Amino acid sequence: MSVFLRAALGSLFLGAALSKVQGGVAGTVGYYTSLFEHSLLPVFLVKAHASVIMFVEFAVAPWLLSGYRLALAWKSTALVLVSLALGMVFAGKYDVASDNYVYVALALGGLVTSRFDRWVPGRVPESARGRELTVGEHAAARS
Repeated sequence: MSVFLRAALGSLFLGAALSKVQGGVAGTVGYYTSLFEHSLLPVFLVKAHASVIMFVEFAVAPWLLSGYRLALAWKSTALVLVSLALGMVFAGKYDVASDNYVYVALALGGLVTSRFDRWVPGRVPESARGRELTVGEHAAARS
């Protein structure tokens, strides 16, 4: 199950990061600033978050998909999602915040199930090790 959550949230983060590329950091900072101009959050905090979020999303996506240190990846993912959800609460966008909290729940589900996740790209499962046939054995098996 964790591998499906990894694919879902990894693709979500990748899509979110790609959507920010066109405007760049300046466009993201401008959007965040306009979104949070009447909120209680300090402007420097909004600009700092907006300046790094695209890079964080680009980092989280392949990290989840790679399967490297999954527990830490899931915790980091949940932390990023909580920061986004809290931001939407302060911006008064409660519908978006509630969607983000669903993603937080999915990340926590990934954390709980990650200890059972054994799929890592390029790694041969332990159950299949030692059973690999050489080219000669493949030819002999076909005869």
